[in-house]
Amino acid sequence: MQLDTPPGPTTGQRETVVFRTIPIPVSAFDWLKDFQRATQARTGQRLTFNEAFALMVHQHKQHQQNADNGSHRHEQAPRTRTAAILR
Repeated sequence: MQLDTPPGPTTGQRETVVFRTIPIPVSAFDWLKDFQRATQARTGQRLTFNEAFALMVHQHKQHQQNADNGSHRHEQAPRTRTAAILR
């Protein structure tokens, strides 16, 4: 089933939505709810769970594109590795 939805974070225009039932771990659900609440607190605007998920995916996509283009700040800083101690 597909419906039109309000403007999305990626296009600024109406996008078609797709309904899927997918299982996700409780830890991922909790993280997404925390993201939703933090975004609402930061922006002062109410955000549905679906909007929060779409925003998270959009931000991840932007992050990946920046990293792929070499413009991500973390990629340009020198990296050091610390050894893990396993007991």
